[in-house]
Amino acid sequence: MPVDSIVGLQLMDHRSYTEDYRGRNKAILEMLHINKVSASHQAKAHPYMRGLHRQLDSPEARDFGGSDGTVVQSFRSVLGPHQAPSGWIWFNASGLNPPMLAAELVMYRKTLHPNPISITVALHSASAFKGTLVENQVMEERQLTLDQQSSSGYDVFNVSAVLLVKPLAVVGFQMRYTDNTGSLVLHEALTQSLYCLKRGSLREPLLVLYQSHPLYS
Repeated sequence: MPVDSIVGLQLMDHRSYTEDYRGRNKAILEMLHINKVSASHQAKAHPYMRGLHRQLDSPEARDFGGSDGTVVQSFRSVLGPHQAPSGWIWFNASGLNPPMLAAELVMYRKTLHPNPISITVALHSASAFKGTLVENQVMEERQLTLDQQSSSGYDVFNVSAVLLVKPLAVVGFQMRYTDNTGSLVLHEALTQSLYCLKRGSLREPLLVLYQSHPLYS
C-alpha cells in the first residue's frame, strides 16, 4: 500500500478516535452535570427543617434536651399506592430508624381568604402495607381561620398516633372540612386551594418524626 494511503488511513483513524473520544467526554460531562444538578436539588433542605435545626441547635434546646440531643427524621411526600383513593397525601416512612415518639404533618398554607372565615378540619389517616389499605382514627381536629396563618406560614398537625401502626410503612393523610352549616364535600379541592402540595417543591408537605417530644410546634 502506498505511503500516502497509509498516512490517509492513519489520519482518518485519528480523526475517528478523536471524535469518539470527544463524544464520550461530552456524554460523561452531560451525565455528571445532570447528576450534579439532581443531587444539588435533592440536597436542598426543606425550609421548615432548616428552621427546626436552627431551633434545636439553640443553647436553650440543648439544655432542655440533655446530652443526647433530639433525633429528627423527615420524609417528603410520595405517590400513593395504586389502590389509594384520590385526595390523600402520602409518605413512605419504611426507612424509619431509630424508633420515634412523636410525629408532625407540616403543610405550607399558600392561600389566604380575603374575609375572616373559619372552618373545622379533621385530619384522617390511612396506612398501606403489602397491598392492604387501612383507614385509621382521626389524628387531629382543629379550627382554621382562612384569612390568617402562623408566622412561619405552616400549619403543623400532631400525627403522633400514626406511630402506633406496626410496621410503619406507607402512611397517608386526608383533610375533611366542616363549617357551621355542616360538612363541606369538596375536601380535595379545598386542600389543593389552601396548601402547597407539589411534590419536589421546597414547600411540599413534610412528615417530621422525633425521637423525643418536639420542643417547638
